[in-house]
Amino acid sequence: MTDGPFRNAALSSRWKRYGQDLISDAASPEERTIQACHSMIGDVDMKAFSPLFNELKGHAERAQMDLDPVTVIETIFDGHPPSPVADALQRHLSANLRDQLSPERALDQGLASIAQEWIDTTKNRLDEECIRARDHGDMSSDDYHKGIERNRETFAAIKASDLCNALATGNRGAFRKATEKKAGVDEGPDE
Repeated sequence: MTDGPFRNAALSSRWKRYGQDLISDAASPEERTIQACHSMIGDVDMKAFSPLFNELKGHAERAQMDLDPVTVIETIFDGHPPSPVADALQRHLSANLRDQLSPERALDQGLASIAQEWIDTTKNRLDEECIRARDHGDMSSDDYHKGIERNRETFAAIKASDLCNALATGNRGAFRKATEKKAGVDEGPDE
């Protein structure tokens, strides 16, 4: 991909497309939001995260209470590959368990917390990419201001619950269908 303000950035093609959408007047706010969600989920190794989450969920649904639930949870995490999303979930889940929440509630709240943290961190990272693109001449000053504002609007529109559902179900393609362009000449707007 050679177009767009993020063309020289070390980002995936999904994020580079998002960069194009940021400065394009042809992309709607909804399209930018869906592309951002698709890109975020694309950054997660679902083959590694899903077995971890399923084991945590299975453990949380058990009726038996553990004397030290944090140690049990740490053991589960130790049996799976680390990742930024898994590490964040471990931090939040452990903190929730220390606050004496039930395992199910601790997991649900932990997932919701990491989704919101993930949204905020990703928004900031893309603001930095806009700054870098402007500083390197890949984005004009006008496009920079437009990109920063649209990036803020996009990430404000993302529902953490949608990301939670995609993570909990392991659905890597949760937002893919909505990002695909209409291919046929007879295709018109959705009614």
